[in-house]
Amino acid sequence: MITVRELIAVGGFDEHAVLAGEAFLDKELQGVTSFDSPDGHRWLRPGEFVLTTGFPFIAQKEPNEAGLIRLIDSLYEVGTPGLSIKLGRYIESLPDAVTQHAVRKQMPILSFPMEKAWSDVIVPVVRYINDKQRTELDQTHAIYERFHQHLTSGAPVRELAYLLQEILQTPVCVYSPSLRWKWASPTAALFPDLDWIDKQCGQQSPLSLLKQPLVPLENGSYVRWLHLGQHIQGGILLKELHRDLHGWEKVAIEQSAALLSLEMERQRTVSETYQRFRNDFLHWLVSGHAGPEDVLTRRAEEVGWEIHDHYVAVAISVDVNDQTSITSWKENHSLLEMINRALSKTVRSILSGLDRDNHILLLVPTESKESASVEEQIDWLMSVLPSYRTYPVSIGVGRCHLGWTGIPQSYREAQISLRTSLQAHRYAHLTPGFPSFHIQHYRELALERILFAEQPNSEAKVLAQECLGKITQYDAEKNGQLLQTLHVFLQADGNHVDAATRLFVHKNTIKYRLQLIRELTGLHPENGQDQLLFRIALTVHTIGRHARV
Repeated sequence: MITVRELIAVGGFDEHAVLAGEAFLDKELQGVTSFDSPDGHRWLRPGEFVLTTGFPFIAQKEPNEAGLIRLIDSLYEVGTPGLSIKLGRYIESLPDAVTQHAVRKQMPILSFPMEKAWSDVIVPVVRYINDKQRTELDQTHAIYERFHQHLTSGAPVRELAYLLQEILQTPVCVYSPSLRWKWASPTAALFPDLDWIDKQCGQQSPLSLLKQPLVPLENGSYVRWLHLGQHIQGGILLKELHRDLHGWEKVAIEQSAALLSLEMERQRTVSETYQRFRNDFLHWLVSGHAGPEDVLTRRAEEVGWEIHDHYVAVAISVDVNDQTSITSWKENHSLLEMINRALSKTVRSILSGLDRDNHILLLVPTESKESASVEEQIDWLMSVLPSYRTYPVSIGVGRCHLGWTGIPQSYREAQISLRTSLQAHRYAHLTPGFPSFHIQHYRELALERILFAEQPNSEAKVLAQECLGKITQYDAEKNGQLLQTLHVFLQADGNHVDAATRLFVHKNTIKYRLQLIRELTGLHPENGQDQLLFRIALTVHTIGRHARV
């Protein structure tokens, strides 16, 4: 195709040939034709430039102005890029109303030279179009040959940026944050800020982008978005290309995009296989069969991980209301990819994967039970998750149990916390302003520890041991009365004086014993939440003692 501006030069029009629509001379046309019949526009094809004498609008004895305006409207509806009228033959000049209407319709109008025949314009323009198409085909063929040579030579994919710059004569950058691609041509300094692409990556591709993947930007650059499935994974950036691209240049970009998409698919396959190995490693860790240290270290190295001494388990799931559906798996898998992308940009040593229930499992390293690093990394995770909005996200956090052998216990706690969080989301619609993600720490749970456990009886025994184990041990070693004091204090509804009266001791003695209980267990008998834990533990302890009798 050529533009109206090119047609003026090729067709030998006078330099003052433009009668109207000078701002629209860059409209493209596919051919040139002529007609001098009132309904000649009915046989026009879109993209054909029209030559006419204007005779039909005189023969019908209509005013020139009305007839020409009707002609412009008819050509506009067909998709005609412009027309040329042989002034002086039947029409002496164009009325102002006609030129103004042509501008409104973005319709260039030229004055056709009186001494020229239609063929004097049509023939050279058609020849020019054919030559241009032939050149375009030759250039396109050359592009295919260049890419064929690139493939057969075994050149790395990263060199596509250099190849494209050589073809397009403009700086090029291939960027994909999830794959850690930032392959730039020698003028890489022209691409300092790529955060705007980061924000698009991982998002679902709009239908408009799938239909028109090469997008012009306001600064004169172009971006050819790279898709994997239905999601944006990166882009090819062409810097400051202040012109329209030739067809063969678009072919070069599409060839590059096709090769990059194949490489993305290959790397995704490798990544998913690698992730499955990592998932298996996590399953092995949380199962409690980690084995000797040398075996654990070797298996961790095989999947590219460095193992720390202590971990806190975090379980995450997208709440789609049907946890057995394929939708749940897809959403959790997508969220895991987003978390992994965020992890790839940090130095955090968080282990990530999917557990047997297809929930996301994170093992967050910590130095000790009281380490603030876990809270800091949980806060970081919260900063990542707000960008995920398709469904609510539930999070369960276990406690730190020292050593690798403590990982299974922390994971069990994270699972219970996650079930509690998922249940909270089930009733989210009842609470105005409920967040789209909800985090639940195991340390904050009471009766939920048993209600949402896979084995409530076992969890109840664990709870009783945690709450009362050190108390009973102290009583046995010191011949103390802490367990009895706790039981009476709870029966007295937390009244120190009443409890002291029932035990025939001073109330300060009660307070002293409760302080010992706080030091031994970390729980506060005066606190309502901890009182509930103690009540549950005492009930389990009593039932267990009677069962042994």
